[in-house]
Amino acid sequence: MELKLDAWSQNDYEQFIEYLKSVSDDDYKKFSDSLVPSINHSFGVRVPILRNIAKEILKGNYSDFLSLKKGSSREEIMIEGLVMTGIKCGYDELLSLIKEYTEKIDSWETCDIVSFKQIKKYLKEFFNDIEYFIYNDNPWAVRYGFGCLMEFYLNDEYIDRVFEYVNSVNSDFYYVQMMQGWLIATAAAKCRDKALKFLENNTLNDVTQNMAIRKMRESRRISKEDKEYILKFKRDKNMHL
Repeated sequence: MELKLDAWSQNDYEQFIEYLKSVSDDDYKKFSDSLVPSINHSFGVRVPILRNIAKEILKGNYSDFLSLKKGSSREEIMIEGLVMTGIKCGYDELLSLIKEYTEKIDSWETCDIVSFKQIKKYLKEFFNDIEYFIYNDNPWAVRYGFGCLMEFYLNDEYIDRVFEYVNSVNSDFYYVQMMQGWLIATAAAKCRDKALKFLENNTLNDVTQNMAIRKMRESRRISKEDKEYILKFKRDKNMHL
């Protein structure tokens, strides 16, 4: 199908759905659905194909594409997000796109695969707006916010404030806890001393604390000595790491 269109109609989008079905893979659908059991619907299209589709759409009238009514499949959500990430724009529009996309997220997959790299150009501005995400009522927006902190802000300039934000969110949503743990483990590879100090002294719930320790022990970037050392910070001894 030609994806570089000067205009998109709803009929074009219906043909687009048929195209997605034609490039799907039943084996991959079974595999991806098993990883994301909560997903509503999927066709089974591999992520590299989704990225290429988004690149082609961006060569045409992507605004028309974004304005169309869409379904709730993982592919439709991710393609929309991947198109958004390719739009060259100023900060205000970028922030609006990120907010719009986080409202569509419904799984760790649609959350984690879509990255707005333009944030690198606006680190200070976006950091000033990060509370919109990490204190959002939508837990997927919270996960996305922590994912952005992990991707763009684990450095000497921001690390102290990043840990303050991690410590300030006491979520019972598993996928937020997982992202917080992942963030701490990644920080330990980049800012070791501060990460270990944070593990020793924080107000995280036991699940999140232990998730961070588990992620660190799984990491290839953490030394064997540190992997043994952090066990002393495990909260509930009955929890499996």
